[in-house]
Amino acid sequence: MRDEGCQLPATARRARVAVTAVFFVHGAVFASWAARVPAVQTELRLSDGLLGLVLAGPGVGALVGSQAGGLMVRRLGSRAVSAMAPVALSVPLGLIPTAHSAWTLMGLLVLLGAADACTSVAMNAQAVVVQRRYGRAVLNSMHAIRSAGAVTGGLAGVATAARGLTLTTQFVVMAVVLAMVSAVAACGLGSDREPAQRVQRTDRTGQADWTTTTGTKAEADTARPGTPRARARTEDEHSSDVGRRDATRQGANRRMIVMLLALMTFLAALVEDAPASWSGVYLRHVGADTATAAAGYAAFSAGSVLARLFNDWLVDRIGWDRLIRVGTLCCAAALTGALLLGQPGITLAAFVVAGAGISAVFPGAFTAAGRLPNAAVAMGQVGFAGNLGWLLVSPIIGGLATFVGLPTALGLLVVAAVVIAGLAPITSSGAPARTDTEQTTQEMHG
Repeated sequence: MRDEGCQLPATARRARVAVTAVFFVHGAVFASWAARVPAVQTELRLSDGLLGLVLAGPGVGALVGSQAGGLMVRRLGSRAVSAMAPVALSVPLGLIPTAHSAWTLMGLLVLLGAADACTSVAMNAQAVVVQRRYGRAVLNSMHAIRSAGAVTGGLAGVATAARGLTLTTQFVVMAVVLAMVSAVAACGLGSDREPAQRVQRTDRTGQADWTTTTGTKAEADTARPGTPRARARTEDEHSSDVGRRDATRQGANRRMIVMLLALMTFLAALVEDAPASWSGVYLRHVGADTATAAAGYAAFSAGSVLARLFNDWLVDRIGWDRLIRVGTLCCAAALTGALLLGQPGITLAAFVVAGAGISAVFPGAFTAAGRLPNAAVAMGQVGFAGNLGWLLVSPIIGGLATFVGLPTALGLLVVAAVVIAGLAPITSSGAPARTDTEQTTQEMHG
């Protein structure tokens, strides 16, 4: 691990700023679209039923985009995909005004969802690279900036609507501005490989030989006879059968960890995304006025943003496992109180606590996936599960509410939070954390 007194390289600080800008763009693009959904519905004269079908487009695209993003990051590296994907994300946003039917709009939204999910996998992979450079947690703060980007995109939509600007003006201007921000950020993104280091070796005559190595290049020492790496390689060749059995066990262990992380993100997506659709409905159900009902999701989002500003500090002191466990249990307790008491003021306060409690799950899951062999594909699978939860949350809650009532249906979120608390130890199991400079992200390149 890096010495405390060692100054952080400028490239690492630059990469952190750059990938944080990508997080901001990622939040702003989708919020820009979401803020003008009613205007688009009116312009295209879509019924509520047809609009609901169209709005499934981003979720469908996201399922494909998360898998494609993992494969692209593995092949090209997180820097390349984080540079390209957010620019591509801005394109369908700018083209939305060209849609003249529900089906063309749905096609653009499928592309938007695919680019959104691909960007999500790439930026989280790049963020894990930066986090390793820092040797401490920084991912939560980036997710907080993503939420700030979403607020900015939503406010931009509100401002353009208030000024009477056309949809074309808003979407095209936002697309161009955000694409430019993405292009500038691309210049500062960090390499997936560890920076070069000067290592002193001694040759047979006792002369010091300074050689520049990198995390992947240093492995070439295995070809030099007489070196410790070469001797270790020879010993490994004599125990290949044992190595193959170990590899099989490690592969099974990796698959289990990925599966549990995917389950965690699926459940977290249910808890995080349900308030967007159902918080206002539930508040009206318990007698809140229109203004209070509209504040439900804002309260949840505020809790999430505020917590993520402090979560990195907490992770360094208590670890991902404990932070996620305590947070999700607080989330479950708050939601239980809101559903049992049914008071608008208590419910708003409960949403703040719930947003804060669930806020560390996604960053923690991506950090854990980033430690695994073949990390890019693992992150793609974790992202896929989160997008699947995003796609299914409204049908699941709506379907349950039809049979058992909305308060009971929302009890599913309490169960999900408790299960996540039980799964929290998976964020610290499996492969050890790679914060040393010798531990590289070469798995991003296969």
